[in-house]
Amino acid sequence: MKKFKSILLVDDDKATNYIHTLYINEWGFAEKIYTALNGQEALEFLKTNEEFRNNKPSLILLDVNMPVMNGFEFMEAYKDLDEEMKATIVVAMLTSSLHQEDQERAGKLDDLKSFMNKPLSKEQMESVMAQFVAAKV
Repeated sequence: MKKFKSILLVDDDKATNYIHTLYINEWGFAEKIYTALNGQEALEFLKTNEEFRNNKPSLILLDVNMPVMNGFEFMEAYKDLDEEMKATIVVAMLTSSLHQEDQERAGKLDDLKSFMNKPLSKEQMESVMAQFVAAKV
């Protein structure tokens, strides 16, 4: 089975990160899982963690509502990152937000590949895998 070399979970809820880590490991979708508690922490991680950048392809599962830097603010800063690095990363919003305007706003972001509702499901992971990893591996 193909799998992501690495996944970065960005969510301010530590319990959600923990549960999603358990699920992803159980389902076998990643070799390595990292976590960040907000968008700012995730940006710093991307800029400094060579292991994540070198383990291609990679996935970022991004929450919308977080303190310090929310998912949309992260995406605004993300677009300024190195194009070579971004070319190997799939960014998907994984949120409990049911606001239609969030989904519409997400749809306008070039670097965002998917918008999914929590909780994370095996079917969602299979869909992201089929869409974005098969072509990159």
